[in-house]
Amino acid sequence: MAGTEKNPEEPELQEMRRSGMQWIGIGVEFCAVIGLCTWAGNWLDNKCETSPGFMIMFFLIGFVGMIYTMIKRAGGLKW
Repeated sequence: MAGTEKNPEEPELQEMRRSGMQWIGIGVEFCAVIGLCTWAGNWLDNKCETSPGFMIMFFLIGFVGMIYTMIKRAGGLKW
């Protein structure tokens, strides 16, 4: 039967799909963390009447933190 043969490239394709889904998940996490940090900064600005100081500070903390996390997950920096 010709339809039951295994494709020798199938494990490679599965690994590529798994890797791609992992990076999509990191992208969603990146957006969620930055959005949550920005929202928390905005909330704190409204409470303290310091607009937009905390929002900008929390955005930068979330952004730098997620960049660091992405570099670490990718295997670190290789100089």
